[in-house]
Amino acid sequence: MENSRLLTFLLISLAIVIFYNQLVQWRHPELAHRPGTAAVTPPPSPAISPGPEQVATRAGTPSATGAGGTSPAGATAANMTAPARTITISTNRYEAELTARGGRVASFLLKDYRQTSASDSPPYQIIAGGDRLPLGMVIARGAATMDDGDVIYSSDAPAHTDLTSGVATVTMDGVTADGVKLQKTFTFKPDSYVFGVTGTAAATAGVKIDGIGFQMSRPLKANIGFRDVPELQADVQGKVLNEAQKALEKGIAPVSGTITFAGFGDRYFLSAFMPKKPVTGTLAMDFADDEADARMVFNGATTVESEVFMGPKELDVLDAVNPALNKTINFGWTSIIALPFLKLLKLFYRIAPNYGLAIILLTIVVRLLTLPMSIKGQRSMMRMQRLQPQIERIREKHKDDQERLNREMVDLYKRNHVNPLGGCLPMVVQLPVFFGLYEALLNAIELRHAPFVGWIKDLSAPDCLHLSFIPTLPMTSCHGIPVLVILMTITAFVQQWMAPKQPDPSQQKMMMYMPVAFSLIFVNMPAGLTLYYFSSNLLGVVQQFILNREFKQLPAPAAT
Repeated sequence: MENSRLLTFLLISLAIVIFYNQLVQWRHPELAHRPGTAAVTPPPSPAISPGPEQVATRAGTPSATGAGGTSPAGATAANMTAPARTITISTNRYEAELTARGGRVASFLLKDYRQTSASDSPPYQIIAGGDRLPLGMVIARGAATMDDGDVIYSSDAPAHTDLTSGVATVTMDGVTADGVKLQKTFTFKPDSYVFGVTGTAAATAGVKIDGIGFQMSRPLKANIGFRDVPELQADVQGKVLNEAQKALEKGIAPVSGTITFAGFGDRYFLSAFMPKKPVTGTLAMDFADDEADARMVFNGATTVESEVFMGPKELDVLDAVNPALNKTINFGWTSIIALPFLKLLKLFYRIAPNYGLAIILLTIVVRLLTLPMSIKGQRSMMRMQRLQPQIERIREKHKDDQERLNREMVDLYKRNHVNPLGGCLPMVVQLPVFFGLYEALLNAIELRHAPFVGWIKDLSAPDCLHLSFIPTLPMTSCHGIPVLVILMTITAFVQQWMAPKQPDPSQQKMMMYMPVAFSLIFVNMPAGLTLYYFSSNLLGVVQQFILNREFKQLPAPAAT
């Protein structure tokens, strides 16, 4: 009985941990995916002048803002109404569009990734829109921090450059309203998601500059996909920061030290500064006007050099740029387990170039690794099941003498070489493995838009065989049948039916309901995760069948 209760507790705990992903969206609506929200909001056209209301707001006299935000450094009525020139750099990896207004990145299309899994989908737009575009320059003057959002830069660079070899350099010059001369120099390479940016500021007589830096800005609206919500991500003085919108709205104190990277990342993509000279500064984080800011300021500096990464959170890519960027793949506390599983998944993909098959191979390996513990636990549960009649007799006989009851139970276990916790302790050991695998599959960009077979065109999206004559399932976006989820549920039922029965009928009934509960959870989860659990259930059924045959050949338990 004790063993069955502990087993029930562990299964319920597992369900609660998985279901937590749904609960967090219920508790925090700002993290929930908004119906109809696009994966990326198209950035505003840099050539379109802001409306009268925006001019009135941003063209005011700069004021001291401190850590709470920045004020425009070059706001004038003339430059607010002037059309902004754009410069396009097309490389093998991306097409970047710079705007003269603020000298920022207005568009950044990743050529190797698509917005959706559709064959005619356009390239993925990593710029999430908003009024404050990425790569702003900030100037610290006393308690005030001002940006260059309204400075109109000039450049001699051609309007369009196709970069297939060598290096392309774009230099942009601007002047703030109070006469500070600014210069930004961008350096692009043809086959890298990394480009360089150098900013300089030269003050006129009577104007003091306490430091300069760069700013990354973006809205934090949820993307299409399971729990895909952008966060501010940074590594300052060896401490990794992952700050969501709610924390930024409450306010986060600036942090100082060596800045390894700072920017924004969602589940699959990252935009981040990697300072090169200087590297020691202060990172301020805030949220205002529906956008978040990651602002680096380097005191005493008038020239700042940095690299910028805008690309996928793919292990090989991140490792090639800077291994520290691997920390932006947020595996939570399972990182030490999830990272090796993700690398193993990529290895299996080289063997079988289909990520569905790679998941199946990974499932087999995980099953083999946990097989000794799993078999030991199942055998212990079977022995306990055979002892249930004797256990009930002992309980009835000594129900008024707890000390004698405990002693008789211990003697019974010793005579039959049974550990009452033997069925559950192996499960406790295996739980971190399962959680690590769950996080590895959930965060693998390799599964994004990766097909498997037939109707499964995207392993990162929920499973659904689309059928026009079937209405949309409640609480899902599936306009058809979640075939893989149904198969997973059936195999889970079969596995429960073959497993040793619980002595308590109510507990046995609850165990049989567990597959239904899991199906309700997995109907909105990525198909890659569902494929793993379906494959694992199939292997579990085979394992249980073999053990059941062995169980029938065991000698009868020793009598009391």
